[in-house]
Amino acid sequence: MDDIKNKREKMRRRTMFGGVVFDDHGHNWECSVSDISVTGVKIKLSQILEVGGEINLKINKYNDLRRCVVTWARGNEFGLRFLVPISEQEEDIYRLLKPLDGVRR
Repeated sequence: MDDIKNKREKMRRRTMFGGVVFDDHGHNWECSVSDISVTGVKIKLSQILEVGGEINLKINKYNDLRRCVVTWARGNEFGLRFLVPISEQEEDIYRLLKPLDGVRR
């Protein structure tokens, strides 16, 4: 587990947000967002996602829609990398992450 943490660009903040995953074929599934960083998220989803595939993720709490690449899969958990990272201009969601920016644990 420490190896995974060391490979991350930014630390993640644990969350309990709801979300929706949209594929390119018009399907969508509810998911839970269990942690988030400026560069990506970890989600739990009942559907199987293909590593390397692209999907859209809506984070309900912030009404935020992002294009993502699936970077890893373990059972019903998936790591997603945002194609466009969260920026300071996105004040509401960025405020959640600001204390962690540049902090390693």
